[in-house]
Amino acid sequence: MAEVRDRAADHRDAVADERDLRSAERDVDVHRILDRAMARDVAADGRDRAARLRDLAAEAAEQRDGALSHDGAALARGHAEVDRDWAGRDRDLSAGDRADLMAARNRAAARRDAAREQRQESALDRFESESDRTRAGKDRAESAADREAAVDGWDGSHV
Repeated sequence: MAEVRDRAADHRDAVADERDLRSAERDVDVHRILDRAMARDVAADGRDRAARLRDLAAEAAEQRDGALSHDGAALARGHAEVDRDWAGRDRDLSAGDRADLMAARNRAAARRDAAREQRQESALDRFESESDRTRAGKDRAESAADREAAVDGWDGSHV
């Protein structure tokens, strides 16, 4: 019985190792998604700054030149709106990346938990198999003692 438990424990350890490996691979994916989300946030921040600068430039041009620069200011504001639109898209994509990140982290955590449970079951199997071996050793010792006592007590008169 101890041999069977040891084989079961070895199998559980192998499954746990495989789950840990897949979890580590997922961790790489998580970092990649996080890097992409941060890059999109940086791009969105840059576009927001560009839009604010264009708005300020348009406002300054209107104040400085009055009605003559109205078309230029309108063009600058149009560009600012495009920048804001793209910044919003970048932020939406970044939010999607973060949702992907959370899903990947949850999957990796679930795999690590399953691997931990497998290892606990393996440890229990190994403990029980060691207990079986100890009991078997005691049984063998008692059996040997019984045989020895029977041989010592046998006087040959029963033949």
